[in-house]
Amino acid sequence: MNILISCIGKRGYLADYFRAHLGPGDRIIGTSNTRWTPGFASCDKAFVLPDIDTPEHIPAILDICKQEKVDGLFSLFDPDVEALSRNLNAVRSLGVVPIVCSAEVSRVCFDKWQTYLFLREHQFKVPTTFIDLEEAKEALRRGVIAFPLVVKPRYGYGTRHTFFTRDIEQLDAFFHYVPDMVVQQAILGSEHNMDLCLDLDGEVIAVVAERKFERHGGETEQAEAVHEPRLMEAGLRLGRTMGALGHVGPLDVDVFLQGDTAVILELNPRFGGMYPTAHLAGADFPRMVLKMIRGEPVRPCIGDYRAGVRMMKSYLIVNGHRLSSDGHIHDGQDDASKLESTGFHSTV
Repeated sequence: MNILISCIGKRGYLADYFRAHLGPGDRIIGTSNTRWTPGFASCDKAFVLPDIDTPEHIPAILDICKQEKVDGLFSLFDPDVEALSRNLNAVRSLGVVPIVCSAEVSRVCFDKWQTYLFLREHQFKVPTTFIDLEEAKEALRRGVIAFPLVVKPRYGYGTRHTFFTRDIEQLDAFFHYVPDMVVQQAILGSEHNMDLCLDLDGEVIAVVAERKFERHGGETEQAEAVHEPRLMEAGLRLGRTMGALGHVGPLDVDVFLQGDTAVILELNPRFGGMYPTAHLAGADFPRMVLKMIRGEPVRPCIGDYRAGVRMMKSYLIVNGHRLSSDGHIHDGQDDASKLESTGFHSTV
């Protein structure tokens, strides 16, 4: 079996999680837009691809699928997930099983305004959101929302260009920082995450709840698996809703607990940065994904994990790897390559 991890970036640990369920001769293939990618150290072969916003990107992925006889693929980067979601038929035509959401799921997840409308339509609690600055100001005057407010890109990912505003002057400045911003009521409460996994029929097969602790630069550095009934209920209902829309595979959900209510912030249709918490707690999504690719039945294990397991991240220094023209990986020899390939990985 050959697995393609598109845009592997710094998440070589995911390749290691998958490798635990692969046999002799099975291979993990990684891609990136630069040869200095830390995750390549955990791959058997690696390819540098054209940038995602170029017309050559998807054809390059399809060529690798044919050339390397890929059985299944998934991506770890939002713009790449979106591009793949619009080309699922082309991927399937090669005999490859894409663990990639539908284009409709992609549209809902990667547009913050559509996320808000979708979740509200399906009666999930969400922070009040505006795409029109004057409407947001009017809501402030009427007391519908109050400072602090969050201003962030409508189509952004991660925490890039995300700002907390505490007065009108800051709201005006940050809303015009880049085009297409949204204004959102800041949520006060305990910050959590949910990791869901859906099978190829859109059925929920896993729900894991986690409590976030230390965060730096948008990256959660410590988190703990918890058994929280309010999150499990919301996660199961959300998973079923997303499954009906065409989601398959992992779904990463940012959520707050505000009193007795789960308030959903964002949806990421891929393995998220919190997944190692679920994995260490015993929820083995890679095993489930490989069963899907092999066409084997997957037994649901909703809530079947160990609470109290804490994930901590640490720096792992890896040697830079040089790639041959056919994607084979060779150890780097110079100090510069070692410095450029410093990674940030999950540890047990």
